[in-house]
Amino acid sequence: MKLAAAIRAEFTHAMDLRPRMQGRRTEHCVRLSDSGGRKRLLETALSRLLSLQYLRAFSAFGVVAFHAQGFTYGRTLVIGSAGVDVFFVVSGFVMWTVTAYRPQTPADFLLNRIVRIVPMYWFVTLSFVFAAILFPTLFPRLVLSASHTLASLFFIPMRSPSNHEIWPVVVPGWTLNYEMFFYAIFALALFLENPKRLLFVAAAFLALTLVGRIYTGNSPPMIFYTDPIMLEFPAGILLGRMFEQDRLPQLRWGYISLAAGLLLFLVSARLEIESPRVAVWGIPALLLVAGAVIIEKNRNIPLAPALAVLGDASYSIYLTHTLTISAIAKFKAYFTPASFFVASLVLSALIGVSAWRLLERPFAEFLKPRSSVQQPHLAE
Repeated sequence: MKLAAAIRAEFTHAMDLRPRMQGRRTEHCVRLSDSGGRKRLLETALSRLLSLQYLRAFSAFGVVAFHAQGFTYGRTLVIGSAGVDVFFVVSGFVMWTVTAYRPQTPADFLLNRIVRIVPMYWFVTLSFVFAAILFPTLFPRLVLSASHTLASLFFIPMRSPSNHEIWPVVVPGWTLNYEMFFYAIFALALFLENPKRLLFVAAAFLALTLVGRIYTGNSPPMIFYTDPIMLEFPAGILLGRMFEQDRLPQLRWGYISLAAGLLLFLVSARLEIESPRVAVWGIPALLLVAGAVIIEKNRNIPLAPALAVLGDASYSIYLTHTLTISAIAKFKAYFTPASFFVASLVLSALIGVSAWRLLERPFAEFLKPRSSVQQPHLAE
């Protein structure tokens, strides 16, 4: 009952945002050429980018479906993994636009990112570790080590003693290793003037990718941080720069970009093409995010309260879903394949929203540094 009441409250809050968001449509669509006007445009736009919330929700559920089908049918839903690529493009876009709207020092930027990412990740990781220590029979294939746990907590790529993959204790955390590395590079870029930041980040990740082409060693950090998937972050930054400068194309190109991204996703999945990932999933992800942003820049996006809440909770859904599905799998004998898949999706959503409402959001509100500048609600 408490969970249902909490979810209803979040939906009601999302509905309450509708008049304020729709009342800003005129200002959002006005083309302003001066720097102050551009900042006002950006501030207004960031407060209502529902399209990013919806993309976060769909991306999180894509990853949930990816793993749920693996547990259900023994073969993952490959296209679902592309949710990670959408997250990376969105991350590049949001980091650029938020810092353009609200200038901050590199230290402040990193502190904000740590507060946003670390508490919930540490809570989930340590909870999993303690559960595995107390109830080892529930995790027969898990091998714990102090060094691997510490590396996981501090976002250091290391091979898992369980399967020798470069994974942290909580497997979805591999994407957070990339995110935190991106934040570190982006923080360095904040020492530069605005126009040079994109070039710095793009050059850094391109150089790392080129190093990865010639590196033949076995160092997990070198293998991990030279993967071309990291190019998706500067791709999102480029889109953010275009958004900041009000240089996005007209509405019809938004629909074309959105359709092209979806089509490429479907074609790649149908033909079972998975490599190179940065091209197979990264390019469609960029087109999808670009299409959504272009459309919302030019017209109102209807408010879907459930999607808005799921977008807010997407981080908690992402972090907890593999644990949720693994727990449901203990009772797999009582499900049909279809009902197990549906139960995995539904319970991953409910537990993720609960974790966001009861843990992630209170953590962030308690730890977040006080600022005189209002935080964009739907941007971060």
